[in-house]
Amino acid sequence: MTAKKVRIETDAAPASTGFRSQGLVAGGILFTAGQIGAAMPEPGVLREPSAEMGESVRLTLGHLDQVNRAAGLARANVFEVSAFPKTTGSQDDIQQEIAAFVGFAPELFNYHEVFDVAMHAQIEMDWMACADPALSRGQAAEWLRPLGSATTGNAIHSGAFVIWNGLRGHGADLGAASHALLIDLKARLEAEGGGFDDLVKLTIYLHAFEPYPLFNDATKHYFADIIPPTRSVLVAPDFTGDAKIMIDVVALKP
Repeated sequence: MTAKKVRIETDAAPASTGFRSQGLVAGGILFTAGQIGAAMPEPGVLREPSAEMGESVRLTLGHLDQVNRAAGLARANVFEVSAFPKTTGSQDDIQQEIAAFVGFAPELFNYHEVFDVAMHAQIEMDWMACADPALSRGQAAEWLRPLGSATTGNAIHSGAFVIWNGLRGHGADLGAASHALLIDLKARLEAEGGGFDDLVKLTIYLHAFEPYPLFNDATKHYFADIIPPTRSVLVAPDFTGDAKIMIDVVALKP
């Protein structure tokens, strides 16, 4: 029997930090964690992020491609790219860089300008790729199209997945808010007949970057016994509002 989640890790791309996976194959799709535009001249060595957006995008795409290759996939399998730049008005340039790198315009492009990303880089990006030869890019795109499209908090059943958008955590600090949010998410997963082990992707928006270790501590508590999901972490107070944290979630249908 094929495992429902296969973790993908490679030293050819920047290593996972915290409880996350560089990549996960689940439901016929490769999900990647967020990467940034910093050169990695050798395994374990990450230079300061590039200050130029075009170079940042190319470096980031290169890291994602290494995870893609570790999963045995080609760039032709990519059907979705998410871009989270700090620089406003760069959407067209980023899309052109993606099309030049991949060789075509992927079916889905999610673009959100944020306040900050890891290592204060110019941009953080992740992508998704078809990992099942029987699954077309178009079909995969339709399955994942609802991700990030609404913030109602209701479960969206789409293809092999359950999606939640805009789940918020409130509390005295990010630690308390993260625990409250993950307890709520656990209840939502259990209501679907599943649990944390079904998680494959988290897009995380923080109100501020400094307390980020408190979120990591919370994930250590809840994800210690599972294959951790992929995740991208962005600082975006415009998204979180009065909450300390907001997440969009993709989980496998149990």
